[in-house]
Amino acid sequence: MDFSKKTKIVCTIGPSSWDPEVMRKMIEAGMNVARVNGAFADEAELDKVTKLVRDVSDEVALMMDIKGPEVRMNKFVEPKQIKAGDQVVIGNTEADAIYPANYKDLYTYLKPGQRLVVGDGDVELVLKEIQGDKMITEVVFGEVLKPGKALNLPGANFTTSALTEKDIINLKHSISLGWDFVSASFVQSAESAREIKKYLEGSSMKLIAKIEDAEGVKNIEEILEEVEGIMIARGGLGVELGLEKVPMVEKLLIEKATTVGKPVITATQLLESMTYNPRPTRAEVNDVAMAVLMGSDSVMLSGESSAGKYPVEAVKELTKISLEIEKHIEPEIMKTRASASIVGDAITKAAAEMCISMETHIDVVIIASRTGSTPRLLGRHRIKQPIYAFVSDSAYARRLSLSKGINRVFTFAKTFKDRDLAINELVKESLRLGIVTNESRILFIGKGPIDGGSYFPNLFEVIKVGDVIQQS
Repeated sequence: MDFSKKTKIVCTIGPSSWDPEVMRKMIEAGMNVARVNGAFADEAELDKVTKLVRDVSDEVALMMDIKGPEVRMNKFVEPKQIKAGDQVVIGNTEADAIYPANYKDLYTYLKPGQRLVVGDGDVELVLKEIQGDKMITEVVFGEVLKPGKALNLPGANFTTSALTEKDIINLKHSISLGWDFVSASFVQSAESAREIKKYLEGSSMKLIAKIEDAEGVKNIEEILEEVEGIMIARGGLGVELGLEKVPMVEKLLIEKATTVGKPVITATQLLESMTYNPRPTRAEVNDVAMAVLMGSDSVMLSGESSAGKYPVEAVKELTKISLEIEKHIEPEIMKTRASASIVGDAITKAAAEMCISMETHIDVVIIASRTGSTPRLLGRHRIKQPIYAFVSDSAYARRLSLSKGINRVFTFAKTFKDRDLAINELVKESLRLGIVTNESRILFIGKGPIDGGSYFPNLFEVIKVGDVIQQS
């Protein structure tokens, strides 16, 4: 895996990445999180992806995506060629050629004139009339109607439960397999986030809220209080708000998440052309670059890595773009207090200020943090020095797979109360791992629990590796 980049990469896994050799190469190219689209996955696929990833790496996190209230069309036999003015009939049962696969009686909630936007906006239909339980629609634009695509209904007044029965089955199974994150569609409020979190009780799985509509944007601050992080689902936002509004909404959501120290994923069509072509377009490169510049923690591949012809090349391109842009990012001390402990926030601001003012005298930052909250908060200040974190458990380590600024995270289960012994042990381990040399000057941060529980002593000092080795 490429550990020099500070921006994280999420890859959707599908038929194109099911080959073990392809998976290995994607991880080596820089993939940090493997995501499965729950709209199509079943328990067997979750088992398959778990084995594929874990056969290569214990560091890559696993994310299961649940569709919740998103309406999807059935997987009809083959794509349908269409043109403006054509009639498309959307039925209500499996006896119909096309029907909403996860929402029975949808037609009862809609009225003539309703827009029906398919997928990320490639096709738009308009509802002309309802005949019995069938919706008679007309193509506004689009050339191909693809099976299994999301059916967006801007402005429609309909609701579903936060989770479907299939979502719950997949969620329970992914928890049993030790998956790390669940990304949930159309989280519109703190209450909807809390409803989903009920299913996570007793597990280490964390919720990522997908922000896809105006309600989610409006309530972003209360949502961030309830979730581990957010995903900017630009496809849904483009459909709901209009494409021209997406760039500024993306900027707003990144700023809101960074302000409170929560990871934010930028998603949808980052390298869409690489589904079929070995190289991205200039516009796509610029799109990824802007996401990194604006402060996104992670960038995500969807069809490029799940169904595209060049999944490995797409990961390599994201890594290449991230590394180039990160050279030009200047550190910035975040003035706002993150939604974490006052102590952790103060320590990381002080550390960032020291790294900036002593840039030529600090080569690397090493943080011992039981749960990983301290390195995550330091990463938001975007310092130039590499950050390496040691946490108490592998689940905490993988939780940082979405957070920018942290080059690598290790599990270190030993506990210490003595300052000298703690530093000696961790410096030796860092040498063994090859992340420092005898000449390295380290800003060493140890963040012990405020309640006095043991993991590491509270430390904040600059040390030279060679001096520690000589004294030990």
